[in-house]
Amino acid sequence: MEVDCKPEDLSKCSYEERCVELGEVKDMRLEAEAVVNDVLFAVTDMQVSQSLTSGLDVAYINVETREGNRYCLELTEAGLR
Repeated sequence: MEVDCKPEDLSKCSYEERCVELGEVKDMRLEAEAVVNDVLFAVTDMQVSQSLTSGLDVAYINVETREGNRYCLELTEAGLR
């Protein structure tokens, strides 16, 4: 699977350290990381996209299934698409 960035380039801080108090607003980048952590066991590869811009309202996740199919998922408040 094509990777948007090298794993060693990723921040070394933990998920909890990156959490920001946003009140009722969810940061979709953090939600996307949680989705990846929850689902990674069931797919060949899954990671938050580094080339598509994610923000408070939308995040993108690259997925490769065990069958070899590749998808880019869009995560919003409404869920995955």
